[in-house]
Amino acid sequence: MTSYGREVIAMLMKKLKDKAEVVTIEVAGCNQEIIRQGAKKIFRGDNFEKLNEEVARYADLLVIIEGGEKSGTILLASKFIEKGKMVYCVPGRITDRNCWACNWLISQGAGVICDIGDLTGLAE
Repeated sequence: MTSYGREVIAMLMKKLKDKAEVVTIEVAGCNQEIIRQGAKKIFRGDNFEKLNEEVARYADLLVIIEGGEKSGTILLASKFIEKGKMVYCVPGRITDRNCWACNWLISQGAGVICDIGDLTGLAE
């Protein structure tokens, strides 16, 4: 996770803490920061396919802050898409390998979070 990811998570969590139930999977990267910032529900386990399925069934939408090309981010997003749920991404620098998943998902039609207010409106 980059300092940019940490900053975005802090801003989102501050805006969403009283408006939405933020959930995550207990893995490295942005997920750990989301847990530290007060996620309401944490999915735990070793079977990531099962965890992704559980989160996609439970949550109404997915917001991705960062994710590398080989991260599980794309797999999680695909579970949401299979269920007809929206995926939103925070765009990042094209030269930053931690932004690859977000930028690729946006190129495939994911919603874009350009301002913290974009997400606040979705959570209401």
